[in-house]
Amino acid sequence: MKDVQKRLDELAKRVSALEKAAPPAPTANATGWQDLTPETFVYGGLGGWDERTIAWQIARGWDEIRAAPAEPSAGVLAALGNPTRVRIVAELLRRRLTTAELARLLDQPSSGQLFHHLKELLAAGVIHQPVRGTYAVREHHVVPLLAVLCAVMDLRPSVAEES
Repeated sequence: MKDVQKRLDELAKRVSALEKAAPPAPTANATGWQDLTPETFVYGGLGGWDERTIAWQIARGWDEIRAAPAEPSAGVLAALGNPTRVRIVAELLRRRLTTAELARLLDQPSSGQLFHHLKELLAAGVIHQPVRGTYAVREHHVVPLLAVLCAVMDLRPSVAEES
């Protein structure tokens, strides 16, 4: 029994030493925000996608964003401007899927309608076909698409605003 108590005491000392050595919690200045110049927009993400972890971050100037040509942006937004297409993208943000898997997940009775939606997303460059019959989001588009979907959540009217 003394041996067990001795080991517990040693473990308690080790835990205490580790806790004292732990780095302090990050502050607002430790996150990198202080290094940004005014009128800089930053987004990024880190997470699992297609059976691996990806990390992505980008910073753009507000003037660059405001001066970007409207047509390419409008084309992407138009392709995403349909609830079924948003659902397709959301599913493909999890993993690549075959046409049959998408039809099953989306409960699409008509393959013609599904192909129409896929064609629109392909034409806008939102998704691609790595192999025939399989659809995916390109790795470098995962975080930007998540950012778009996240931003749209903040643009939707709240329940309070709707009443």
